[in-house]
Amino acid sequence: LCDSALNFVVASLISCGPAVTWVVKSSGGEHLLTSFKQQERIEQPKIIEPLDYEAVVFQRKAQIHSDPHRDLLLCPVDDVSVSPRRTVVPSVPQNAEREARSLFAKECIKMYNTDWHVINYKYEAYSGDFRMLPR
Repeated sequence: LCDSALNFVVASLISCGPAVTWVVKSSGGEHLLTSFKQQERIEQPKIIEPLDYEAVVFQRKAQIHSDPHRDLLLCPVDDVSVSPRRTVVPSVPQNAEREARSLFAKECIKMYNTDWHVINYKYEAYSGDFRMLPR
């Protein structure tokens, strides 16, 4: 196209795949301009492995021990208490485990008949949102 043809009245953009076509209308008639888009390279996000907290604490044991704020990094020793529980009156018949045919049913019956443990956290009230801390 010459310079005089660039005085167009209407230009519209038609996009089809990797090619872009402009329809240029001028006083001299319609002209088609075609160019090809460069392939955009999309980078994949880097996979970040989660931190192995126990390994870091073990590796930096001496550094953490001398840190004045070590209480913020380490879990309190007296935070967790475990209390065993047992169902006094079983809700499953005694011969149900022998009569069960599927593995899922057998595992459910076994879970109902075994002892279980309750885990209590002493400092649970201090976890979560800082605006909800006890006063």
